[in-house]
Amino acid sequence: MNKTRITIVGVTTIVVIAVVLTFFLWPGQPEKAEPPEIAMENETFMDLGITYLPISPGVAAYYGLEIESGALITEVVPGSPADGAGIQVGDVILSFNGASLETETPLLGMMMSCPAGNRIALEVWRENTVRSVRLLHAQR
Repeated sequence: MNKTRITIVGVTTIVVIAVVLTFFLWPGQPEKAEPPEIAMENETFMDLGITYLPISPGVAAYYGLEIESGALITEVVPGSPADGAGIQVGDVILSFNGASLETETPLLGMMMSCPAGNRIALEVWRENTVRSVRLLHAQR
């Protein structure tokens, strides 16, 4: 019986070693498909023509802003509704159609709930000045 037990243990050990070596040395491991690209929350391709960064106290401190909520414009698409309305990189959107961006609703959610073709009123902060901007919500 001891001889049978030693043989079973030896064969089991060889099989385990073979499986481990095959796993690590096998050249044809299938590659996982890349997930499809999705728009980040702050990329808005179908509405105003802007890319923005939601402002938190940390973001405000980093960029030296005197406000602690809103949407910091990081890109304006040439020829977009935002470009036509004079919105510039560095501007901060404070409100969307009267709704303050201090709420838990993100700007993207506000824009997505506004049908294309509607007029939009924004309150925009630039260099310590707040101004009202009106533009047409277009779909790209």
